[in-house]
Amino acid sequence: MPDTMKNRTPASKRLLIAGLILTIIFQFTILAAEYLSSVWPLWFGKPIALKTAPVDPRSLFRGNYVLLNYDVSTVSKLMGDYSFKRGEVAYVSLTKNDTYFVATSLHRNQPKSGTFIRGRISSNTGGSYRVKYGIEAFFMPKAKALKAQKDIGKGATAVIYLLDNGKAAIAELH
Repeated sequence: MPDTMKNRTPASKRLLIAGLILTIIFQFTILAAEYLSSVWPLWFGKPIALKTAPVDPRSLFRGNYVLLNYDVSTVSKLMGDYSFKRGEVAYVSLTKNDTYFVATSLHRNQPKSGTFIRGRISSNTGGSYRVKYGIEAFFMPKAKALKAQKDIGKGATAVIYLLDNGKAAIAELH
């Protein structure tokens, strides 16, 4: 047995073991919280359909996925009640037309009622804002990703689940 272990008292060994256990529990808690934050909208959210637009779907570094662009990703400045800067949180109110939900207004504060999605302003150009919602990439097996690339070119629909606070998660693409 090494000299360092012989010189330790039983209390210091217990303290070391307790510290290791707390570290493992802390790391597990962080991983569990990350996982739960991504699936929570799928479990408890309200489903909506958004129209997608084609974007290059493959990356050698990130794996098999489809990059998605939505009609509601570009919002007219005329819909806003404030001027937004890049990186700011924005809430986009949505209304259902015949098939899809479309953007109707842009807010700095969470709307009190109605259907809305929370995102961040990614750019401010001309007469519109570009908004990212965290649902722009959808991971899937390679064969499905290649098929989805073709389908998106023809027009595809993404089924999105929204929580009451506007957080979104993508459930399926068809």
